[in-house]
Amino acid sequence: MTDGVLLGAVLSIGRGLDLPTTLRRLVRAAADVTGARYAALGVLGDDGRIAEFITEGMDAEQAARIGPPPRGRGLLGELVAHPVPLRLDDLTADPRATGFPAHHPPMRSFLGVPLHVHGEPFGNLYLTQKRTGEPFTANDERLVEGLAAAASVAVENARLYDEARLRERWAVGDDAISRRVLAGHDPGTVLDVVAEQALRVAEADVAVLATATDAAPDHLRVRSALGPGTDGLVGTVLPARGTFAAEACSTGRPVVTADAATATLGTLTAHPPEVVGPLAALPLGGPGRTAGVLLVGRRRGTPAFPAVVVDALVAFAGHAAVALELAERRDDAERLAVLRDRDRIARDLHDLAVQRLYATGLSLQVVGRRLQDRPEDAARVSAAVEEIDETIALVRTTIRGLSPALGGSRTVGVRARLLAEVEAAAGPLGFAPSLRMTGTVDTLVPPPVADHLVAVLRESLSNAARHAGAGHVDVHLAVGDAVVLVVDDDGVGLPPDAPRSGLANLERRAVELGGTFTTRSRTPGTRLRWAVPLPR
Repeated sequence: MTDGVLLGAVLSIGRGLDLPTTLRRLVRAAADVTGARYAALGVLGDDGRIAEFITEGMDAEQAARIGPPPRGRGLLGELVAHPVPLRLDDLTADPRATGFPAHHPPMRSFLGVPLHVHGEPFGNLYLTQKRTGEPFTANDERLVEGLAAAASVAVENARLYDEARLRERWAVGDDAISRRVLAGHDPGTVLDVVAEQALRVAEADVAVLATATDAAPDHLRVRSALGPGTDGLVGTVLPARGTFAAEACSTGRPVVTADAATATLGTLTAHPPEVVGPLAALPLGGPGRTAGVLLVGRRRGTPAFPAVVVDALVAFAGHAAVALELAERRDDAERLAVLRDRDRIARDLHDLAVQRLYATGLSLQVVGRRLQDRPEDAARVSAAVEEIDETIALVRTTIRGLSPALGGSRTVGVRARLLAEVEAAAGPLGFAPSLRMTGTVDTLVPPPVADHLVAVLRESLSNAARHAGAGHVDVHLAVGDAVVLVVDDDGVGLPPDAPRSGLANLERRAVELGGTFTTRSRTPGTRLRWAVPLPR
C-alpha cells in the first residue's frame, strides 16, 4: 500500500513541465505519503538561503496573517547548514528552535529531508504535525527520501524547461529592442520597450527606468515606469542617494536582493516601497560611464530573480545605454550641422549683404551731396543712408551672434567679452566709456543670456556713437536674480523722428528672455535699461 502511494506521488510530480506546479505537487505528495498536516518546501537561492517557501496545509489568508516567509533560521536553517534528514518528536523542545511568529498554528512533530537536483542542494522538505498525532517514523523518513530522490529528475526537467522558456522570452525581447535601436527610434520609445520587455521576461510586477540628470547629480529622472504604484512617476526627478539605484550607478554593476523591503537601501521603484520584495538594479553602462539604471521588482513573498533572469536584464540595460548613446551622438551631429549652417550664413551675410549695403550707402551719399540745392530730397537721401547704417549694424550684430555658436567665444568669460565691446566702442565714440559690473557675472550668466547681453551692449554703444553726440557714456551691469544692463549718455537725447529699428531689436531680445527694455530721457542725454530674469 505504501509503495503504491509513493508511486502515485512520483507520477503526479512528473506529470507536467511547469516548475512552480511541479514543486507544489512535490510538497503535496510529501504530505500525502507521510500523513502530515503541514508541509513546505524551502527553495534555496544563490546565496544559500531560503529564497522561496511553498506551503501546503494553510490557506492564503492564514499564511498572510503569519507574515513574511522564513529565510532560514532555527531548525529550518539547520537543514540548510547541514543537509541531512532531521526527525524530531517535539520541535518546541529542541534548543535550535526559535519559536513561532504570531498567528502560526501549533506544531510539534517534525521531519526535514534535503532535496538535491543534479547533485546540488536545491532545497529542503519540511513536514510537521502528523494527522494521527503520532511522531514521524523511520519509515516516513525513508518514504520522503525516496520521494525526494525520484522527484529530483522531474524538478530538473521542469527547471530546464522553465529556463528554456525564459531564454525564448529573452530572445523575443532582445529582438524587439534591437530593431528599435537600429531603426533610430527616439530614446523615449526604446526605453519604454526596454521596461516592457524587462517586466515580461523577469515575470516582475514593477519596472522603472531612470536616467541621470546634469542639473542634479544625485538625482534620477524617471523615463519609463510600469506596474502598480508607478502612476505619475514618469518625468519626476527623485533623489537616488541611499538607494539600490545609486549603488548600481556608482559601481556600474548589477545589485540584486531577495527582499528589498527589509534592506537598508531604498528602492526608488514604487509607492509604497514595502510592496517590493525581490529587486534587481541594472546600470545603463559600465563603471564610470553609467547613464542611468533599470530597476525590476517583484512583490513580497515571491521568488528571487535567478541568475539567468539577471543576465537577461543586464542585456536589456545594455540596449538602453546604447539607445541613449546613439541619441546623444545624433543630437551632436545635428547640432554640428546647425553650427556649420550658422557659420556659412554669417560668412554670406558679411561677404555679400554687408558689402552691398555699404556700397549702396556710399552711392546714396554721393547722390545726397549733389542734391544740396534740393534740401527736401537731400534730407530723404540722408535718412535712407542712416537706415542703411542701422541695417549694417543690425546685420553685424546678427553675424556676431551667429559666430559664437561655433564655440570660440564660450571659452571666454562674460566680463572679458563686455570689456572687449567697451574697448571696441572707444574708436567710434572718440572716448572710452566707463564700465562697472556688480555680482558674479561669469558664474551666474548662462551662455544664451551672455550672447544676448553682449549684442545689446554692442548695439547700445553703436547707437550712442552714431546718434547721441555724447561726451560721456556710463555702462553699469548688475547680476543677481536678474541681469540688468543700464547705459547712460549725456548726448542730445532721443529725437521724436529718430529711427527705431535698433531699439526695437534690443526690446525683442529682452522679450525673448522674458525681460523688459525701456528708454528714458535724462538731462542731458538718454538712459537705456535692459533687464532679463536669470533661470533658477
